[in-house]
This record gives sequence, structure tokens and C-alpha cells, in this order.
Amino acid sequence: MRKPFIQGVLTGVAAIVVGGAMIALLVMKLGAVPVNADRQPPALEARLFGMALHASVARYAGAQPNPLPATDENLSAGAEIYAEMCAKCHGKPNAGPGVYGASFYPPAPLLADHPSEYAEAELFWIVKHGIRNTAMPAWGRQLSDENIWQVAAFLKRRDSSPMNNQSRTGEGAMNRRPDDKK
Repeated sequence: MRKPFIQGVLTGVAAIVVGGAMIALLVMKLGAVPVNADRQPPALEARLFGMALHASVARYAGAQPNPLPATDENLSAGAEIYAEMCAKCHGKPNAGPGVYGASFYPPAPLLADHPSEYAEAELFWIVKHGIRNTAMPAWGRQLSDENIWQVAAFLKRRDSSPMNNQSRTGEGAMNRRPDDKK
């Protein structure tokens, strides 16, 4: 008596899962899922994308430590690269979103003023490989691994770096061009 009941429950659960998947595919096939970038995504879509993004980055990035020491020189180099290559999208300190970043979908995270929840190895992986279906490009062909590690180190240590006071006041490495004297 118990065995048919359990089989019935399992069959019912399987039917609900398969039926739900078929309905979801039909809704997508009919074009009922909005894809416009000028509106907020549904909460479920945002939650699922965020969960998939974080899990994938954690899986592929691993936990490798930064091979570069967190010296003032490496942090300054990371700040300069950030100012040159990243600030247009991710913003400068105390300046709000970057010129492009606020218009992207999803908007680029404001890294200059908000610490990233990603580990240093994960930031390295994201910068090197990019994020599909966002405006985050893969910088691995334009920047060396050393440069990417410098940016990752700068982002993780921005609040505790010697440049912190200078960059918050709008002076220092964050506003210097790479060819300027230090």
C-alpha cells in the first residue's frame, strides 16, 4: 500500500516539474518574456541571474591567491589601470556611476564607492573573462594577467590602501593618467 502511494507522489511531482518547464518554454516561445533594457527585470529573473552568476564565477575562478604582493606600487598601478580602463563604466570615487555604466543592462556595479562582494580571485576571473549578456567585456586580450591582478588587488584593498585618502578627495592615482608622473 505504501509503495503505490510513494510512486504516485513521485509521478505527480515529476508531472508538475515537466508541466511547469513546458509552460515556461511556451511563454518564452510566444515572446511573453519582456527583454527591454529600459525596465527593471522581474524579481525572479534578477534573483536567478544573480544566483547563476555568483555560482559560476565562484566555480571557475577558484581560490587562487594573487601572485603579486599588495605593495604600494602594485596598488597604485591597479588604481591607474582602473582609472583608465574601468572608471567610465564603474565610476570614480564620490562621483556616482560612470558615463556608460548607468546605461548598461544590468547597470555596471559602482566599484569605486562600494566594495565588491567577490573575492580577489573572482574579480581577476571576471575582468579577464568578462560576463556574457552584460556589458562586461573580457579584458584578457588587452591587459596582462599582472595588470588584471593589480586591478583586483586595488579593488579589494581600496579602502585600506595608502591611496584611499587621496582618491576620496579627488586627487592621487585614481585621477592620474598612466603617463603622468607620480
